Amino acid sequence: MPRILILNAGTAQMSGADLTPAQLSLAADSAYRSAWFAQEGDLIVSPVVIPADLLSFIGATLDFDVSSLCLLVPEGGRQSPVLDDCTLLSKTVVERINRHIRQKSTWRLYPCYSTEGVARLAAMLGIPQTGDDFALQRGPDLLNRKSHFRQLATSVELPLPNGSVTTDSNELFRAVASLRSETGSVIVKLDNGAGGVGNVILTGNESDPLPGARDTRQISWSSFDPDALWSEMTTESCKTLVVESYHLAGSLFYLEYEIEDDGSIVFMNSGNIRLRKSTDRSERALIWTGLELPSDLGNEQWLTAQAHAYRFVALARDLGYRGMINIDAIFADDGRLLFNEANGRWGGGSVLHSIAVRLLGFDYSGCNVILSARNVRSRSLQTAHDRFVKEGFLFDRTRKEGVIPLAADEEAGTVECLVIARDRPAARDLQHRLLRMVF
Repeated sequence: MPRILILNAGTAQMSGADLTPAQLSLAADSAYRSAWFAQEGDLIVSPVVIPADLLSFIGATLDFDVSSLCLLVPEGGRQSPVLDDCTLLSKTVVERINRHIRQKSTWRLYPCYSTEGVARLAAMLGIPQTGDDFALQRGPDLLNRKSHFRQLATSVELPLPNGSVTTDSNELFRAVASLRSETGSVIVKLDNGAGGVGNVILTGNESDPLPGARDTRQISWSSFDPDALWSEMTTESCKTLVVESYHLAGSLFYLEYEIEDDGSIVFMNSGNIRLRKSTDRSERALIWTGLELPSDLGNEQWLTAQAHAYRFVALARDLGYRGMINIDAIFADDGRLLFNEANGRWGGGSVLHSIAVRLLGFDYSGCNVILSARNVRSRSLQTAHDRFVKEGFLFDRTRKEGVIPLAADEEAGTVECLVIARDRPAARDLQHRLLRMVF
């Protein structure tokens, strides 16, 4: 059954209405890498033009006729890298989709985020899906707010860091004052700031940048100014901050599930979240280097995390949500399992998992390790492809190993790559070699 892929990452429901330049750039990059979900006959609704060479490479790698795809870009991709509901439901876009889907009788919508607009579009196109009623009432937003996550997670007894939801600077001061003594550090989170860009860590200890935030600040607690932090972090569209005790992580990982139309819960994948220090000593955040699938949790850790996460996913299912859902968690240095947040949408590992299944089979995690290598220096996707061919790095279907360039950020001069190897040392060695290459 052909699908209508809706590449609506970075919407207000997902990231708030006040997007930073970094978030806008991430939304555009997300559209490029999400094109790897495409299958023969799909219609892709994207906020930006997907380069023809990328689409051709996707078809060649995944072995399907890329000419069967149709790409629909509102306004020629010149306005915004974010596909919001207003644009999606515009008369021109709906008419263009309708003209295309009349060519076949059955279609399915496959959005990154099940917004109210996606549900309305489904009704307009005559493609009703289970979960649309929930989406029409903006139910999926419950799964993409830090405050709602704490509320829902508490109801199913998920282990969480101690914390509280604050709605003004006085509450912020009280929360920081009561939580800072537990570990000597707290993390303050903007309610709808995706990708960690809305998080700040405050610590009374001398510290290098810590995972999970855009800034790690050493402060004197006696001089803490809640009004200044409140003004800095909140936006016109979001006046809620979550404060939690901050725990050092021994393992950072995520678990991803799909809630199917009939309510079945299917485990999809789990991976390590990988970070590194910047070479710039003034940088106050760690650099996200990518994901590594499957996660390297021990059996007992894995079973414990799965049992807890499943309860949360079952709650989302019972509320009426259908689609992808991913949950971030850590095992702290003291061994405690703590869950950080959930997102009802495609996650960072969704595309990687999809590609691995299509190239290696559903059981790939038993005999392969895959990881994403971000910021590989290259002028373009084609340049990277040609160099990988020359060096013998390009993915080989027979050996089931190698590198796949996923998408290029030509402005930054970098390419994101997928590394496929037989084991972790081989995957990490290949990533290290990629990052040292000079194109």
